[in-house]
Amino acid sequence: MSNINFQRTYLLSEAYEQIKERAFHMLEKYWEYPNLINFNDLERSVTFTTERLIPAASMNRPRVMLLFSNPHPHSVHQGMFLSRNTKGRENLFWPVMQDAGWLVIAEENRNPKQLADICLKAEYPGPFELIFYCYYAFPTVKPKHIRSIFGKEYFSQFIEPESNDEFMKTILETSVDVVVTFNKEIFNRVSNDQVERYIERLMEGELIQSQIKGIDRFVPNFLTFPTGWRFRKQIRQFRKASLDRIRTAIQSGLIVPES
Repeated sequence: MSNINFQRTYLLSEAYEQIKERAFHMLEKYWEYPNLINFNDLERSVTFTTERLIPAASMNRPRVMLLFSNPHPHSVHQGMFLSRNTKGRENLFWPVMQDAGWLVIAEENRNPKQLADICLKAEYPGPFELIFYCYYAFPTVKPKHIRSIFGKEYFSQFIEPESNDEFMKTILETSVDVVVTFNKEIFNRVSNDQVERYIERLMEGELIQSQIKGIDRFVPNFLTFPTGWRFRKQIRQFRKASLDRIRTAIQSGLIVPES
C-alpha cells in the first residue's frame, strides 16, 4: 500500500446486512478491486482503503489544503487522487491546475505512481505546498452515495462526527494556511458562512470565501468548481479563472478575518 492509501474500519452492528447489500449494489463495478472494500460477517464490520496526501517535507511555501468530498474507488485502486478513469481518460483537474500555475507537472509524468511521488515530495514548481484531503473517507462514485449506503442514522451519528474530528485534527497538525474546497456541501460543513447558489457566482467571476470554523486561528476557505463539473461550455477556462482568482487573493493578502 502506498504512502497515500491507508485503511479504515467501521463497526456496523445491527445495520450490517442492509449496509452490505446497498454497498454491493452501488459499488459492484469495483467490488473485485483488492482491499478496496471488505465486509467481515463475523465482526459485522467493513474495512476499506481510502486516500490522503500530505507532503513528507516542507518546502517553505504556504500550505494549501485541497479539500474534496470523498475518494473515487478507481483512484484509490490506482494509488493516487484524481487518476485516469476506467476508460483511461485523464481527469481535467491536472491540466487545469497546470494552466492556473498551481501544480505544473509534465503530461508524460501524470501517471498515478509519478504523480504520487512528485506530490508527496512537493517537487513541483508553483506558489504553494499542496495537501490533498477527502473530508469523508469511504470511497464511492458520488458523495451522496455514502448516505445511501450507510443510512441517515449511521451517517449522522458516526461518519459525520468522525469526519469532522479528523478534519480539524489534520488542519491543526499540518499547519494548513489556506483551504480550497471543491464541493459546496463540504464548504458549508466546515465554514462559518453558508452558500447556496454558487456555480453562477463563480462563472460571473466572484471570489467565494469564508473561514474554517471551530479553531482559534484564521484559516481562510475558498470554494471553487467541483472536479467533476462539466456542464457548461468552456469549462476548462471557467475552472482556471476561479483558481487564478484564488491564487491572486492568497498571494496578494486579500484574505482577512471576519469581524
